[in-house]
Amino acid sequence: MKRVLRILPFVLAGVLLLTAAGCSNADVAAKVNGQAIKKSDITGQLDQLKKQYASMFQGKEGQARADEFYGRLLDQEINKILIQQEAEKQGISITDADVNAQIDQLKKGFPSEQAFNDALKQNNLTLDKLKEQERIQLESQKLLDKLTKNLKVSDAEMKDYYEKNKASLFTEKAAAHAAHILFDAKDEATAQKTLDELKKDPGKFAELAKKLSKDPGSASKGGDLGWPTSPYVPEFQKALDSLKPGQMSQTLVKTQFGWHIIKVIEKRGDSIQPFDKVKDQIKQILMQQQQADVFQKLLDDLKKKAKIEYPNGKPSAGTTTATGTAQ
Repeated sequence: MKRVLRILPFVLAGVLLLTAAGCSNADVAAKVNGQAIKKSDITGQLDQLKKQYASMFQGKEGQARADEFYGRLLDQEINKILIQQEAEKQGISITDADVNAQIDQLKKGFPSEQAFNDALKQNNLTLDKLKEQERIQLESQKLLDKLTKNLKVSDAEMKDYYEKNKASLFTEKAAAHAAHILFDAKDEATAQKTLDELKKDPGKFAELAKKLSKDPGSASKGGDLGWPTSPYVPEFQKALDSLKPGQMSQTLVKTQFGWHIIKVIEKRGDSIQPFDKVKDQIKQILMQQQQADVFQKLLDDLKKKAKIEYPNGKPSAGTTTATGTAQ
């Protein structure tokens, strides 16, 4: 199952472990059951956002947006600490081995160690910060798993969701199952010669595709592209739209990839996927919704019980430097 916590509201990239150590009262944005959140850490995260999305924070509207983001960042840090404290209270712990395993998994998504390190630098992260982020994620996930282990989704709930959303979420759009023979842009003469040969003997399409096509993904399959999972480039799609099943393009089609000879195998119109085909997908959606609801309720309950203080004033719209009486 996907790591649901990555989509929950309190999670942001670049989280930092915040402690009271070395933190003067003037630099305290908030205290959560006595644990301090440094204002400089929140403004540091905000500065990073400003660098990445400079256009969002220009002018008066940009300042208002910065104020809003400051409040959000602080609230998310409060939520993070509340979850950490609750996880500790419930005896949930994460080992260094657990964290290192997660880091190793992340590294697999990069072509090299250097590419991984470059990504850290671009996101203003050190390896230690990333490890702390992963530790928090794992703690949160373990806590969520414990709280939601008995959740269930009934067939009736899944069917109800299907009926309400089948038109918008579970409709397969019209598409064409096609095959093609691709030639390099410099090989127009060879492409035209092949097209002339196929006009005389269309049955040789698969044979010539295996022999001549420059598309490594489809050549071995006789040029068969299967049903598309993403849009074709406009020139290719326009040619497909003009052909009926069984027909082949009578002229070469030029795209950024080269010259194509295109054949349509079959077409389908819009069709709603049957319930049985999407049942597992619906179950996952509903489970994630339930998990998010449970987690949000936990946060609400923890906030009600927690002692949350703002020594320099609680941030409000229009100021990222709020001062005043502790809330």
